[in-house]
Amino acid sequence: MTLLRCLLSCLVGLHAVQWPKPIASPSQAQAITDLISRTLDGSSAAKRFEVVLNADLAVNGKDVFELSDGSTAGSVRISASTGVAAAWGFNYYLKYVANSSVYWSGKNIRLVSSTLIPVHRTIRIAANDLYRWYGNPCTFSYSAVFWNFTRWEKEIDWMAMNGINIVYATTGMEYIYNQVFLRMGFPQSELDNYFTGPAFLAWFRMGNLQKHAGPLSSRWHQSQFQLAKQIIQRMTDIGIIPVLPAFTGFMPQTAPARFPHAKFYKSSDWVGFGCNESCLPYLDPTDPFFQTVGVALLNETITSLNLTSHYYACDLFNEMTPPNSDLQYLADVNAGIYQAMQTVDPNAVWVMQAWLFLSGFWTPVRAKSYLSKVPIGRLILLDLFSEAIPQYTRFESFYGHYYIWNMLHDFGGNSFLFGSLVNVTNGPQFARQLSGDHMIGVGITMEGINQNEIMYEFALEQSWRSAMSDEELVDWLADFATHRYGSDRPVPDTAIYAWQILGTSVYLNNPDGDRSVMLSRPELYDEQDINYDLTALFSAWELLIIASNDIQSDLFRYDLVDITKEVLQYHFYSAYTQLMSAYNQSDLYGVSTQAAILVDILGDTESILASDRRFLLGNWIRDALQFAQGEEDIHFY
Repeated sequence: MTLLRCLLSCLVGLHAVQWPKPIASPSQAQAITDLISRTLDGSSAAKRFEVVLNADLAVNGKDVFELSDGSTAGSVRISASTGVAAAWGFNYYLKYVANSSVYWSGKNIRLVSSTLIPVHRTIRIAANDLYRWYGNPCTFSYSAVFWNFTRWEKEIDWMAMNGINIVYATTGMEYIYNQVFLRMGFPQSELDNYFTGPAFLAWFRMGNLQKHAGPLSSRWHQSQFQLAKQIIQRMTDIGIIPVLPAFTGFMPQTAPARFPHAKFYKSSDWVGFGCNESCLPYLDPTDPFFQTVGVALLNETITSLNLTSHYYACDLFNEMTPPNSDLQYLADVNAGIYQAMQTVDPNAVWVMQAWLFLSGFWTPVRAKSYLSKVPIGRLILLDLFSEAIPQYTRFESFYGHYYIWNMLHDFGGNSFLFGSLVNVTNGPQFARQLSGDHMIGVGITMEGINQNEIMYEFALEQSWRSAMSDEELVDWLADFATHRYGSDRPVPDTAIYAWQILGTSVYLNNPDGDRSVMLSRPELYDEQDINYDLTALFSAWELLIIASNDIQSDLFRYDLVDITKEVLQYHFYSAYTQLMSAYNQSDLYGVSTQAAILVDILGDTESILASDRRFLLGNWIRDALQFAQGEEDIHFY
């Protein structure tokens, strides 16, 4: 059988995998026209874009867009292979023709008249890969948990404009689980002890937490599922693939007693939450009952959404160790998980995080066995932290399977400034050279958004760019500043130079960031890693302050606040180390002096952050409270 499987794998490798993907249609073209209108706030300029979709433009299934002058004077034609490619082309026009831009923090749009800037010569951009991925399970808790559809609409537009064509669709899926488990005989009280509160659902979905900060109300379940339908409908209208959840095996605590014939294991105590709120039971995928539950859940999902996505997410051993290291068992686990998907959808493609492989448990032999029984071309691995700890190099490009190279960058939604432009420009190209066609995409897998926007724009551009030289990177940084701050007046050289300094210091080769002592629980002898020359940060900050006299830009204001708080936290650390030095010398006056400075810096930081709406806690509170319908809800949310 091993030889036969090898031969079959080789035969599959001789033919390009036919991945299920959305088909370009007139409705997709209209969806992109609507997106353009929303981005331009309904201005007359929006009507001057002509969107034409032509699937034949694609090259080996990879997206292509072309920008040219339109059929009438002052118009621009966007010809594209898919709806997403058309939105991507629109964003390219904004940035590189109109010196405009759209970010999480806001937008800088310079198309004020009804006549568009002509393109003159056709611009053609072809994707390097099949996919552009968005998201980490944590993103949908740390950043998006309390979004309404208006906010989701903006994010989906941003995704499409940055070429994203495949995304997790996990919002509201607890409603499905609640319905199916009720039919299986679980009372609602037991399910209330199963689901976590909204902000912790990422870790519930990955099987690490239960009931913490719960229970979820029926109103929450219903409203979130209605929101899920809107999100998924908009994604599919544009041409983004929603990746639906498949059954991992995790069930309520009472499941082993309710189904004594089935084989269950318990996950570990996750990061100290204790077994009252972690240690979930999970149904062994090799047990026949796994198929019963897994098929029921996926059927319910597809029926309730009236959608067959063909792409399904499942991560069983996330930050936990399998109960058995036997190679045959590990292979059979994944065979069982995939079988449940394939029973419901014969064209199912499993999307799996490769994050689990960072654990020391996963030797190459074990990982190879674990992946061995999922057919080649039916599994896509997300190499989650490729810019710092790539796993494809450790596991021989995942033994013939396909994967997406991702920049994780952000943990915990932290907002200090860091990144590695060098790794992000060189990494995808190296992966393509090493893995050939088995590296099929570039993505972003941040745990939280609304930070370090330069890194995400840069990462997603690697889906069509080649690796940059040092000189090309400096030029790109100048372009970034120009389309971020552009107006009728030229962007001051001081602002451009500031970003070139930041890009070649703070953001050059600093993939892990610096944990801020200011944001740590107070303690003696704390330390903070500093991975670049701080004088570069201070110089860039001073240049931006000088430039502030000549820039009237909402995005500039955001950046100035963001960089100022970074400067302040490093001054805080400097004062902290002096306080510790005085403490060690029993210098009471020195301790008192530095303590006063620390308190002053905290006050300054609070004042600076309070000066801009995008740094306010009130945004989070407001978003959470929109779901409240009474006093009890208010306290809960």
